[in-house]
Amino acid sequence: MSSIICRVHPLPPGKQGVWLSQPLMREWGCKQGQSIKIQIGGKSLITRIIGGRHRGRNILLSRPLATQLHLPWFGETRAVFRNKELHLGPVLGILTTGFTGSPSMPFGSRSALFRQFLLASREDRPFFYVFTPEMVDWTRQVVYGWFYRKDLNGDYRWVRKSAPLPDVVYERIPNRKAEAQTQVKGCRLLLEHTGIPIFNQGFFNKWMVHEALYNHPLTPDCIPEAHRSPSIQTVEDMLKRHRMVYLKPSGGSLGLGIFRITRGPQGDYYCRFRNGDRNVLRKFRSLPPLMTQIFGRQLNGLSRYLVQQGIRLIKYGDRAVDFRVHMHKDRSGRWTVAGIGAKVAGAGSVTTHGRTGGSLLSASEVLKKAFPEKEVDMENRIKETSIRICNALEGHVKGPLGELGLDIGVDYHQRVWLFEANSKPGRHIFLHPSLWNAGRQSAHYITDYSLKLAKF
Repeated sequence: MSSIICRVHPLPPGKQGVWLSQPLMREWGCKQGQSIKIQIGGKSLITRIIGGRHRGRNILLSRPLATQLHLPWFGETRAVFRNKELHLGPVLGILTTGFTGSPSMPFGSRSALFRQFLLASREDRPFFYVFTPEMVDWTRQVVYGWFYRKDLNGDYRWVRKSAPLPDVVYERIPNRKAEAQTQVKGCRLLLEHTGIPIFNQGFFNKWMVHEALYNHPLTPDCIPEAHRSPSIQTVEDMLKRHRMVYLKPSGGSLGLGIFRITRGPQGDYYCRFRNGDRNVLRKFRSLPPLMTQIFGRQLNGLSRYLVQQGIRLIKYGDRAVDFRVHMHKDRSGRWTVAGIGAKVAGAGSVTTHGRTGGSLLSASEVLKKAFPEKEVDMENRIKETSIRICNALEGHVKGPLGELGLDIGVDYHQRVWLFEANSKPGRHIFLHPSLWNAGRQSAHYITDYSLKLAKF
């Protein structure tokens, strides 16, 4: 049964139980005096139904009952009635770290990101808050979370309120260092112990993604060759086959620590990498001194790298281009493409990241220039490949997935390749004017998928 939006009112003093309007009594098949369980997030109690004379979809709760349930506020919210249980909400939570104590920016610069998700949920009327592990009172099973709501003047602002444990958690821990904190690990374990679905847990390891997809029947044609903890001989063999390879940290992100090695026609080796705020190119006569220059005489750190086949990407002007494909699950649980942005590499850069001089363009503009009159077909191929990748990844990660950022490359043979999959994707592509509406829809998909997990 799908949920409906109802208005929850306080009962006059002295009135007890749950009062339902006549339309709701008929719609849900309820009987006067029937005993039910009412639940909001992790809080529930047993009470009796009383049929009221109200019209429309109205639910009335006594204030003591609302207090016991830690109802954040009276007003419109979703409701679903099944098996003699009335569920209100749902209660959704974004788990993060980095609380600043500032009432205007409680989570620092990331407050703007969370504000997008909370504002996008308005039409669905959940109780949606942001919280850190320290905001959970496990003894009382209550969260002192941060909501983003209108004040009495009609202006939106951050407000801290007590609320029940959530029905669903969207995990946005910012980095691996924060993820390793004892309180974060403990919070996730306790949430899992209570049976609360947590989607997009943790960060991907590049090798795990490669292992999951390289021989998967859904993705046999789009995963570059790669090897973990390579020897110099492995890198040499890859260069003989592909002429270009990338050395990437297995657990890295943001394009940090990446080296591109190319074998020239005269047998020389060229290495590009980022050093501070500069893009660097160096030439070597053979591979061993190049590897020693990067990793030292003992090749310390190479065991934490993987070597990946280099792909000759399409270019915009004289600069390589790849694509960020932002994926979401919708309310039916199907993967859908929220937006595609083209990322153009900076001059002499190994990657297309903005921090290394990369820039953002319209994907359709880039594809039209690279594949005249075939740009629509190529965009559809990118979308189709991205959906296959997402479906193939499921089952290889902990917990449900509801959002992914895929770094996709296209070569001049019209072949589509996956370079990386990100479980905590940034939203920079939605800064492009052509993707503003897609950005709003992307933020709303978080609520969409949460409603499915909450069975609302």
